[in-house]
Amino acid sequence: MKVSTVLVLPAVAILGAFFVVPLIWVFILSFLGAGPTGEVQHTFTLGNYARFLTDSYYVNDLLLRTIRLAAIATLFSVVIGYLGAFVIVRASPAAQTWMILLVMLPLWVNLVVRTLSLMVVLGRNGLVNQILVGIGISARPLPLLYNETAVVIGMVQVAVPFVVMSVYGVLQAIPRQLEQAAMTVGANPLSAFRRVTLPLSVPGILAGSVLAFGINVESFVVPILLGGGRVRFMSVAAYETATVSNNLPFAATIGVILLIVTMVMLGVYQWAVRSAGRPAPAVQAV
Repeated sequence: MKVSTVLVLPAVAILGAFFVVPLIWVFILSFLGAGPTGEVQHTFTLGNYARFLTDSYYVNDLLLRTIRLAAIATLFSVVIGYLGAFVIVRASPAAQTWMILLVMLPLWVNLVVRTLSLMVVLGRNGLVNQILVGIGISARPLPLLYNETAVVIGMVQVAVPFVVMSVYGVLQAIPRQLEQAAMTVGANPLSAFRRVTLPLSVPGILAGSVLAFGINVESFVVPILLGGGRVRFMSVAAYETATVSNNLPFAATIGVILLIVTMVMLGVYQWAVRSAGRPAPAVQAV
């Protein structure tokens, strides 16, 4: 047996024991029934999936809302993240180091703490409302908490650093001479960016998009704290079904459907990259 194979065995064993096996068990559990008090019945059934897919609450108010809000947050994250990455790339090397540090700094703070801080900022007497009222945009504090807007804002602040780093790596690899050559033959800076830099940075945009969507669609802390129980999310519903309703098979069904949505997004990403004729950058699960 090769040394490299021996070295990788512990990682494979840990991944199999703590990720693959539980995932297989959740998949099997989604096809089992549940008794009146929530006990698992070891009988094969498609009833859990039929219940989910035929109930407008689960399809419209849960699944489609989760996808819609995750997509909106992803769009904002990509726009903000791309602008941030572009500014960093065009800065001096010393400034780039500090900017990247600032981008990564939020990731060193616990997500619950960051979300609670955002609640303070968006609260009725928070900084945002004080500014809006102070400059006369609003006559009274706006309801910025416990609604879809607050959840989208929370998901954006979580995903933006990942988008910035995904796009930054691609932009950093694009030679500046290409834009300069385009401007030499008559293109203005905006046209050179649109025709040269933007197309070449598509792999980074796609990688950042799939990272942001994967993070947003599986968001748990943000909908609970910023949604205040009013904005239903798939991950929260799975947790409540397992702990409050004690219906593990149906909670597993919600989890499997959420996983399928994420895998479909990954498939779309791979297709988009192949269609662009470029190798797909590695996308790490977070």
